[in-house]
Amino acid sequence: LFQGTFCATGGTIVSGAMAERTKLKGFATYTIIMTSFIYPTVVYWAWSGYGFLNYMNAEGQSESVIGPAFIDFAGSGVVHLIGGVGAICGSLLVGPRKGRFSSNENQDQFMAHSVPLCVLGTFFLWFGWYGF
Repeated sequence: LFQGTFCATGGTIVSGAMAERTKLKGFATYTIIMTSFIYPTVVYWAWSGYGFLNYMNAEGQSESVIGPAFIDFAGSGVVHLIGGVGAICGSLLVGPRKGRFSSNENQDQFMAHSVPLCVLGTFFLWFGWYGF
């Protein structure tokens, strides 16, 4: 359950980066690939004790192929690495929002967000952070 939450968090980072530019089918396909193949592979490399980022040498000390062993505080490094790289790749593939940054539109007229929904979202985040 704990690892499932981390895996889902990596997917939600990507959803925020590509909001309003992808269809549900495309995002669902990415999420299935990410949770089935990408996340487990990177987690094995970093957290298993046998991957190339963290393993035991002949003397019984932890190390990696690039020097000291990978140390991750509460999983935040791996989760944000996977989500961030996925977000960058996805944003580059789908491109900018159509019509949002064109030169022939007045950029001063921007539709406001819903203040009650912003406050509700803030409360959800606070609750999640305090619960974690």
